[in-house]
Amino acid sequence: MKSVLHVVVASALVAGVVSLAGCATPPPPAPTATIGFVGAPLRLEVAQVTIDNRYQPPGRAPNVEQLHGVTPSTVARRWLETRVVPVGSGGQGVLSILDASVVQEKLPIQGGLTGFFGDQVDSKLTARLRTELVVTTGRGAGNAVTTYKISVSAEAEQTILQSATLNDRDGAYFALMQDLANQFDKTATSEINRVMSAALVR
Repeated sequence: MKSVLHVVVASALVAGVVSLAGCATPPPPAPTATIGFVGAPLRLEVAQVTIDNRYQPPGRAPNVEQLHGVTPSTVARRWLETRVVPVGSGGQGVLSILDASVVQEKLPIQGGLTGFFGDQVDSKLTARLRTELVVTTGRGAGNAVTTYKISVSAEAEQTILQSATLNDRDGAYFALMQDLANQFDKTATSEINRVMSAALVR
């Protein structure tokens, strides 16, 4: 009888633990990245725009872009799809991606009391996006053909605290991508208006 009581009590304890575990608040979901752009579309007098990704990621540290679904290459593709609109009957635009890297640098951690009590920055992410946009207007065969070319580069940095959770680190990475996207869009829009104004349809 004593043995049976022991089993019942043990079962009740296990059930209580399971019940408490079921009531525990689940961790928040990992953030999702939505790269967005604002501003009026850049309407180019070409029949199509395409992307030529020449960047070959090394796939190993210190590069980390291969660990994420959104990369600088994704930013460039998203920019071309949402900001550039072909409205011509001939000609084409090609956006070549030359560099689309994200490098993680480990930073030194300070020791002693300062290091023990302080939440320090332990790493830095640096994202780079370097591209070349070539636009050719006209269809030839008696029609004037004009070629325009611009180089567009952007760079963004983000530091991460030692105490950051995995979700915090993912959030920092996504913030880095949006910052890179904003800088790239600003520079690209300025250069297109400056160099390719004759190829823009207002």
